[in-house]
Amino acid sequence: MVASGQGIVRLDHKGAEFVNKKATIQYRQLKTENLWEDFNLKAMVVDVLRRRGWANSAKQRILDLDHDGSIVILNKVSLPTSWDGPVFAGQIIHLQQGHEVHAVTQSLEEDTAEFVLQSLDVGARTRVLKGALYFAIVGNHVGLIEGQQVRGLTLENYLTALLVKAEELQPGQVVVLNGKFLTGTGKELSESSELTVTAASNKGDGARKPIPQARGPQVTEREAAAERQHEQATVFEILRMLGWDEEAIDSLGSEVPTGGWIEGIFRIVIKERNRKKPISRATINEALRNIDPKDLGLRGDGSEKGGIVKLSVQREIATVGTTSLIDPESAIEQIVLALRDWATAGKIDCRFDA
Repeated sequence: MVASGQGIVRLDHKGAEFVNKKATIQYRQLKTENLWEDFNLKAMVVDVLRRRGWANSAKQRILDLDHDGSIVILNKVSLPTSWDGPVFAGQIIHLQQGHEVHAVTQSLEEDTAEFVLQSLDVGARTRVLKGALYFAIVGNHVGLIEGQQVRGLTLENYLTALLVKAEELQPGQVVVLNGKFLTGTGKELSESSELTVTAASNKGDGARKPIPQARGPQVTEREAAAERQHEQATVFEILRMLGWDEEAIDSLGSEVPTGGWIEGIFRIVIKERNRKKPISRATINEALRNIDPKDLGLRGDGSEKGGIVKLSVQREIATVGTTSLIDPESAIEQIVLALRDWATAGKIDCRFDA
């Protein structure tokens, strides 16, 4: 075993080199209020895949969520023979349209005035991977590893579309996977009277960048971090959500000097007759589930100096060979171990013997 800049490099029993990389495993829990009593996400997904004959056909699990030529697939799933146990797990992949990849093919060690950008055709049958997400479901409890481009909202939208396609959900019913937020010291959150959200600065022509619209089967949430390429919502996106029209946003954007940017911190309070009302823990878990905790602040009975954090843990995951692709089996194994650890520690009410 030797150290490397990428992580820990080992040799397996065949002598092949592989690399471990750190990944964050997040906890999510299905919101059942908009569904029905005794709804069991794991059981329903397994039943749908078996009954519809989709268990052994990835082709049947291809869904068009964004209507932009890209597709999302429940690709690799845990062995169907294991589905009668407590866990269902899988890999969600997002493939983008087109088969051209733009790249620099020269060595970056070459002494040159410039590197030439080339367009490489990977073939008409090839779809370029936009990103991947890995998850495991136990009842209504979910552990997941997000990809850079494939976030928790993609999993929500995919499961919603899958269950609507199978006629298990009605239009308007959606799968919502709430986060679980804790104080900076790891304790349960109490009710809070105030939240703040820090938005990413807009640079360049960000003022005119339209906020993405949620697509698929009637997903109605319009959160700051709903569909985005990176983790933070920009100032202008949040202003749109708050009702600013494009003329007002363009006017504000025109005030930003060349090379400058705009930043924003948004304060969220609920008031009744000029008095602040507490924001419940359940609301925080749902409304902020797709926002990075580092962008959040919390005030309640005194300031929460440590901020708030999502229930999550970092684990080392094996990669596929020496590539940066996460090994699905390793990812799912670590997700299930994280769920078991949280259950054993009493942090989640998740049972593996049910």
